[in-house]
Formats: sequence, C-alpha cells, structure tokens
Amino acid sequence: MASNLKISNKPENNFHSSANLSMNFSYQPAVNALGQQALSGIELSSLFQNTVILVAQILNIKCSRIWQVLSDNNSFRKVASIGEKPLDADEPEMNEITNQQVQQPIINLNTFSGQIDDFDISSPPDSVAGLSVLIPGVSKPLGFLEVYATEPRNFSADDIHFLQSVTHVLATAIERKRSDALVYTQSQVLEQVAFGMNLNEIFNHLCILLEQQLPGAYCSILVVDQDKKRLRGGAAPTLPEEFAAGVDGLMIGECAGSCGTAAYRGDSVFVNDIANDPLWADFRDFALSYNIRACWSSPFTSQTGEVLGTFAISHKLPCHPTQHHLDILKTATHIASIATETARAAAALQKANNELEIKVEERTSELKNALLDLQKTQAQLVHSEKMSSLGQLVAGVAHEINNPIGFIAGNLGYANNYIHDLLDLIAVYQEQYPQLNPTIAAKIKAIDLDYLYEDLPKLMTSMRAGSERITDIVLGLRNFSRLDEAKIKSVDIHEGIDNTLMILNHQLALGNKLPDIQIVKNYGQLPKVSCYVNQLNQVFMNILNNAIYALKENIEHWQSTTKIPSIQIKTLVVDNKKVLISIKDNGPGINTEIQKHIFDPFFTTKPVGQGTGLGLSISYEIVVEKHQGKLSCISALDEGTEFQMEIPIQMFSCQQ
Repeated sequence: MASNLKISNKPENNFHSSANLSMNFSYQPAVNALGQQALSGIELSSLFQNTVILVAQILNIKCSRIWQVLSDNNSFRKVASIGEKPLDADEPEMNEITNQQVQQPIINLNTFSGQIDDFDISSPPDSVAGLSVLIPGVSKPLGFLEVYATEPRNFSADDIHFLQSVTHVLATAIERKRSDALVYTQSQVLEQVAFGMNLNEIFNHLCILLEQQLPGAYCSILVVDQDKKRLRGGAAPTLPEEFAAGVDGLMIGECAGSCGTAAYRGDSVFVNDIANDPLWADFRDFALSYNIRACWSSPFTSQTGEVLGTFAISHKLPCHPTQHHLDILKTATHIASIATETARAAAALQKANNELEIKVEERTSELKNALLDLQKTQAQLVHSEKMSSLGQLVAGVAHEINNPIGFIAGNLGYANNYIHDLLDLIAVYQEQYPQLNPTIAAKIKAIDLDYLYEDLPKLMTSMRAGSERITDIVLGLRNFSRLDEAKIKSVDIHEGIDNTLMILNHQLALGNKLPDIQIVKNYGQLPKVSCYVNQLNQVFMNILNNAIYALKENIEHWQSTTKIPSIQIKTLVVDNKKVLISIKDNGPGINTEIQKHIFDPFFTTKPVGQGTGLGLSISYEIVVEKHQGKLSCISALDEGTEFQMEIPIQMFSCQQ
C-alpha cells in the first residue's frame, strides 16, 4: 500500500474537492511513505513540507505546521506550514520554549479566540481546535508538529498515534541528518584542504556547513598571530560584522572571553550565560550589545600541542551544550587543525621551493658569470696576444725599416753634395771648353743635360722628404706598439691618436669613385696625461675601427648624397682634472636596443668572422676600470654615433 501512496502538493484543492479525501489513505501506509522519503536522503526542508501536506491530507484539516528547536534549545522557528500564508524566509525566531511544551509530548489546543492559553505560539486564523505533538530528541526536543481544525474536533487516539509516528520519523531523519552532515562536512572541507584552497576560504566554508547543522547559532574561527599573543579573525560568516571586527586582535589570556581564555588554557571553555560569567567581565557589554549571550570555544592545536586557534559556537540566548554541540566542536577543531597544519606545511614547502629556486638562480647566475668571465678572460688573452703579436710585428718591421732608412737618410746629404760637385764640374768644363766634341754633344743632347740640371736637385729634395716620411712612420709604429711601456706614463694623447690614424690610414678609402673618409681634428690644448699608453692606443684603434666600419657599410647612402663621410675627433680639458676625447662619425647611427648591449662581452652586430664582440667591451674595461674614467655612447638612427671618453689627467702608479 505504501508504494501507491502519493502526497499532493495542493492540499487546499483537495479540501474543497472532497470532504472524505483522507478516507483514501490509511495511517500506516502514510507513515511508511514518509519513512521511505526520509530514508531516501531528501533534504529536511523538503521532508518537513511534504510532512505538513501529508498530515493535512490524512487528517482532513486545513492547517499544519512544523517548528524546529534551534541550536540553543531555548527557541524555535517555523520550518514548514500549509493552510496559512507562505513561509517567510526571514520568519522571526520565537522566544524561550515553555515548560509545558517540553514536559508534555501532546498538547490539546482547543480555542475559539485564535489564541491558545499558556502557549506562546499564535494559532492560525479561524482555528478552533488543534494538537501540538513533540518531535522527540535523545536529550532535548527537536521541534513540534502542529495541526489545526477550523471546526470543533476531538482528535482520536488513532489521530494522535499517527501524529506521534510522524514525529518519530521526523526525529529519526533529523538525527540521521546530523550524523551524515558531520561526515559530509568533514569530507567536503578535507577535500578543499587536499586541493590547497586558501585557508580563510576553508575556515569560512567549515563555519557555513556547521551553521547549517546548528540553526540559529554563530560559528566562528580565530587564529593565533605570529607573536602568539593575540587571536586574529579567521572566519565568521554570519556574526555581526562589527562584533567580528571587535574580537579581531583579542589578547590571549585568562578572563579574555571564551576564545582568549580557551587559547590561553589550551582547553575548551563553555560560557552558558555571558551576562553572569566572570570570563566575559571586560567584554560583557560589548557582547550583549550584539545579542551574544552564550559562547563555547575550543582550541585547535598542532601535533606537537601548539595552540593554532579557536573554534567557537555562539548563541543569542543563554544555553547549555548538548552532546551534538560537543561532537561538532570536536569535529570542527580536528578539521581546523588539519587545515592549518596542511596550510603551514604547504607554505613552508613553497617557501623552501622559492628559496631553492632563488639559490638555483643565484648559483646558475654565478656559474653563468663565471663562464662569461672565463670566456672574457680567454678572449682578452687571445686579444692581448694578438695585440702583443701585432706590437712585436710592428716593432720588428719598424726596426727592419729603420736600419736601411737610417742608412739612406744619413747618406742623402753626402749624395746631394756629391751631385752638386759633379754639376759644378760639368759647368766649369763647359765654360773652359765651349767647343764640344760631336760625341759629347750628342750625349748631352741624349740625356737632356739642361733638364738634369733643373730636376736633379728637386729629385734629391723629394728623396729627402720621402726618407723623413718613412722615418716618421717608423717612429709612429714604434710609438704605437709601446712594448716597453706597460706602466703608467705621462704622454701626449694627440700623438697616440695620430699614430692610430696613421696605422688605419689605408682603410679610409671607400672606393667606387667615392671620396675618402675625411678625418676632422679639433684638438684642444691638453697637458700630458698619465695613462697606460699601449692600452689607450687599443681603445683609439677599436673605436676608430668601428667608425670606419660603420661608414663603409653605408656605401649606398654615400652614393646618393653629396655629404662626405667623416670622423670628427675632438679633445678638451674638463674641470682641470680630466680630458675628454670625442670620436664622432656621420654614419647610420645605432638604435636604442643595441646601445643597451654595446659594451657587453661578445656582443656584435658584425657578420660571423668579422667581429669578436670584444673591442668595445675591452675598451670599456680599459677606460673605466684601468683608468677610472667614463666611456659612453651617444647615438640615434640616421644621426651618427659619438663615443665620449673621459679619463683623469693624473693617475697613481699603484692603480691596477
């Protein structure tokens, strides 16, 4: 029979359609049907509403309603009704339960005035008879089931037995839901813990789930701060915001309310009436202003016993904890401990990972820098060896040239005198013997003696000039190499620039019928500068080489313009302490991105095989580190490039 039983969702229609509708049902199948619904796992709110519909149908009455006792066991609220206005989601809670409601499982409600004597619940309009049946709990009542008739009626023993059976089904369902809800809460929250959700979100979810099992109660969590002196807000989803803010920062100690005292003692604290408990003496007025009358708090701890925080259940009325409350406190603190320690472990692991990553990055950076330094040192050694070899080659060539040119230069004076003597002799001979032998006359004509008289002195002058030029070149080569000058020495900077230009002179030709690169010197009056001469010559060589390369790479530009490719070299004294050397070309310029890396080792824009990327890096080291100066690049696209070098006039020989 139970399988054929159906509960209508519109009992009002049933009341008017048939006066004997309840006769279609028997009590036991109705109870069985309700029991099956309860066992199916239906939500309590749906079960409560289905119950009042079923009861109204079975008893053929208009109004039925269910009241649920709240967590404080002293107040209750309507959770289902039929035959009156729809249930308000914000239905106000009733005040304290009367002794009559607690002590009498069945209360016969007979009234013709709409208000039952000695009963705090207002009866529905037009009701004249009714019953209130207790929903029994293990230690405390769980609620009340009420039925009301609009006509005088004496409810039979079967009616009362039926209602008691219904309330037992409801009681069993409520108790089972409580047990299942704790398991569900633990499962849900621990799943969030496993997924690494934010600890505050976990606490908030825990409180919300537990408040669903404690209607009318506030659940909240406070956590111990880093100094272990105060409790900070962890979660309080339904507590008045001002109250929650007020307890944030609560000192840990004796007589510091329920939570501060529980954290101090490391044990649960049960304050059943804040108005009379000394633990709340300093906070009593504050709590009562927000209608907080009872507060039970339990600390949750780490595996080593360290207090991590507190979980609290608060009520608006004075009350005592039941076993259900104790079970919830135990479950909540257990979950909060696991969540906190897991979060701490995850944070510690993350911190360790971050520190490890930082150390790995630092070590990687160190190894990278070491490798770069090694490559740089190796390249500098190769470069230095090349420069040394070049210096030795230049010095050797200069030496080899110097010996014969010295011989030539030394004998040109004698040769010039001898030639003049011979020319004078010829002149005397012509004067003494004007009548020439035909053979001699023919020879004079053949050699164009008059031209020899005129050109030979010029030839000697040219040879002397060439000899002097070779001598200057040899001197310049020797000065450029400076193999014997590894120490600081005061020198003429202009001489070093000129010697470098002399070495590079052959590279100034562009070809393709284009004018040669023009060197424009604007030398200031410089004193002698103390420096590492050979190293400074390397800097001049590197920067001038780059300028010449940039101009030569821009051939198409020079073919389409009347401008002449040029390099301007400017020197001047700065603040009587430094000299400034500027080398500027009118080439294509350098973009900003490349300028950022221009002094980096091994950075080059030249094709493979044409540049090592070390020239400017070494130049920077020589100027900045060896000479305590500055080397900067000023450039923009299509506006040329300028390198400015500042070095002190005086350096100390102890500098490395």
